[in-house]
Amino acid sequence: PEQWQLLTELLRHDPAAPERGAVLAPDGSTVALGPLLTGIEVGLRRGGSGPPLPTLQPPLDPLFAVTVAEALGTSFLLERDRPALGPGGCWDDVEEPQNYTLEGPATLFPDAVANGAMDGVVLGAHLAREPTPLAELLRGYYGTGNDSETGRPPSSYRRRGFRELAGPGKLEKEVMAILEVLRELPPTRELLEGVGAEEVAAVAQRAARGFTERYLECPPIVPRCMWGARPYRGTPSPLTLPLGSFFIHHTLEPSAPCRTFRACARAMRSIQRFHQDTRDWDDIGY
Repeated sequence: PEQWQLLTELLRHDPAAPERGAVLAPDGSTVALGPLLTGIEVGLRRGGSGPPLPTLQPPLDPLFAVTVAEALGTSFLLERDRPALGPGGCWDDVEEPQNYTLEGPATLFPDAVANGAMDGVVLGAHLAREPTPLAELLRGYYGTGNDSETGRPPSSYRRRGFRELAGPGKLEKEVMAILEVLRELPPTRELLEGVGAEEVAAVAQRAARGFTERYLECPPIVPRCMWGARPYRGTPSPLTLPLGSFFIHHTLEPSAPCRTFRACARAMRSIQRFHQDTRDWDDIGY
């Protein structure tokens, strides 16, 4: 009963507090459970488990509609002059996470929703092709109990997996289709009053381009607060954008590469302690 109560609370969607529906996955990413589990449900129905999926006009792909397209399209429709994607956030303790805090004002499509949506599409498509016990599927995908110390778990490649399933132009098409469906539904009809077909097409184009640039073309960046960094000593000099250049640096220790989020976070903290305490630097040195 306690686990069922926790799951019920995590699935209660609240756009004003999206951090309440997120969990820290074993691969170190924060995942919203809502789009993840709805994608799994669509995959199960496509694979023959449960009632058939409804057919809607205009035609749309239910797997994309319930995971990414509706939330993405609605966010760009409402936030025309403000950011419609993000932000990310951090957990209070990477070893024993309890509370997740966003790094800025919430949108309808924060990073945790993007991760959950991509995972929902990838896992839903898998279940449609090959019915798999859910516990086995989730353990294998997120890297728990599959000897993940020897290799990165499949969830580390969610961006690549989603890109392969979306293909060129599909995301824009699905966002446009779901917005036309929302135009006909009583709860959302008011959102699209006075919004013509050309504007819907423009919103879908911006949404697909923004999602692609942020979540598919750029690598996931792990912020300092996620690996438990100490504060910078002294007063840092802020940089101004655009940057002329930046460096991606290797690490000398540990000699064997870390394969899990917790191991990598511990390695980063060890490097910072050595540079601050032994070398008396302000922070990790270049």
